[in-house]
Amino acid sequence: MTRYSNDAFLESPEFPFHAAPYRLEPGQLLEPHSHEFIEFVYIAEGSGIHTHRNNRYPIREGDVFIIEPDAEHSYLVHSPTGMTVYNILFHHTFLSHELESLSKVTPFVNFFFVEPFLRPSVQFQSHLTLDPAQRLDLLQLLTHLVKEYNDKRIGYRILVKTRLIEILIYLSRCYDLLQHRPMAAMASEHKMMERVCEFIELHHARPLSLAQVSQMCGMSTSSFTSKFKQAIGKTFIEYRNEVRIRVAKELLLHSDDNLLSIAHEVGFDDLSFFNKLFKQLLGVSPGKYRQLHRDH
Repeated sequence: MTRYSNDAFLESPEFPFHAAPYRLEPGQLLEPHSHEFIEFVYIAEGSGIHTHRNNRYPIREGDVFIIEPDAEHSYLVHSPTGMTVYNILFHHTFLSHELESLSKVTPFVNFFFVEPFLRPSVQFQSHLTLDPAQRLDLLQLLTHLVKEYNDKRIGYRILVKTRLIEILIYLSRCYDLLQHRPMAAMASEHKMMERVCEFIELHHARPLSLAQVSQMCGMSTSSFTSKFKQAIGKTFIEYRNEVRIRVAKELLLHSDDNLLSIAHEVGFDDLSFFNKLFKQLLGVSPGKYRQLHRDH
């Protein structure tokens, strides 16, 4: 069995941390291994089998759990579309002072320290499984954390720690809701649709499809379409495209990028469709819009 050291994955002894999303292919097996560091896992897409200390259990989209150091575990991907996993890796000293303070909060202790050791017990229902609204919240938190870590701008180490603490506290609250107030954990459908809008704002340039977002919310496409339009007043596609065009307007005014580059940057692969939609929404072509507004 392979045992991964801190040096193999973490940034440095002074900053023992790493975070990234990973794509696992259908049928892929990650052989049994262990590691010096703590591993935080969030299943963003797909499903599979996780073997932890010789205990097998299913994992699927929305599951989040923590693997303690030196625990042997492995993954087998079952989903025919593969599996997307967010990993946060850090040494136990990374948040030593912060964990000491958080250890006084019962839900945090249960989630972070107790949860990983409950897997073999009959009381443990696989792991913490987030509801659709919580998945959107966590995905945004993880996206911000990974971006901060990858960009490595001034002060990023402080912000990375802050964002990790935010994630752990958020999940502790989710755990507390699950254990003591299960009905309160379900957000209203209107609130969920507002979170979908926030998600679109953040990921407008990604190839977001109606099917993907419907699945993320745990709904059929027809049910999601109806509820989104009822809550927001327009369809998912209309809202997504309006966000993209709004961002394109800013790029037209404040950058010298050509129209094709701007179209790609906001999520359109087809320049002619971008031009057509832009004119449909604003009454002028992108080039004309830039010319009119830059002249004033």
